[in-house]
Amino acid sequence: MALLRGWTPLVALQVEYSLLARTVEGELAPFALDQGLALVPWSPLRNGFLSGKYRRGAPVSDSARTSFVGQPTEEEFAVIDAVAAVADALDTTSAAVSLAWLRARAGTVVPIVGARRVGQLESNLAGLGVTLSPEQLRVLDEVSAPTLNYPAPMHGALRAMLQFAGATVDGETSGVYPPLLAGDVRY
Repeated sequence: MALLRGWTPLVALQVEYSLLARTVEGELAPFALDQGLALVPWSPLRNGFLSGKYRRGAPVSDSARTSFVGQPTEEEFAVIDAVAAVADALDTTSAAVSLAWLRARAGTVVPIVGARRVGQLESNLAGLGVTLSPEQLRVLDEVSAPTLNYPAPMHGALRAMLQFAGATVDGETSGVYPPLLAGDVRY
């Protein structure tokens, strides 16, 4: 619409996106990729959960925010632990790994980072020098896989229901709807 009216088009979507907040991958990330929009994730370290200061069984001593954000859930700790293991293997920080994971996503992803101390900023910037291996990306993707809402499930096995003779969905042209091939259907 913006292009039709001679307006400046949208160039980015500012969304919550991190290893602990991936539901944007259901609709918005594919839309942004298709339309050439950048994703500008806010809270890429999920309130500090992915910074490295949250460890299972250890108190967080350097943040007054813990009363505001609470403690990670067991599911979040599984992701935090996996990020820490990758960070240890690469001799870097959890924050750097978390931000490198975002940079490795398809399309243009420009995280909004924040820091209260120089050390936090340095930890965030270290992510620019980290390249995750395909195996590390796989591990992080699997441990943090979100449960996506509708219409995301239609991108899997149910996709055939959307495709009828000659229709194109997400760039894939269909054949004949399989149940129609199973019987003698006349119209």
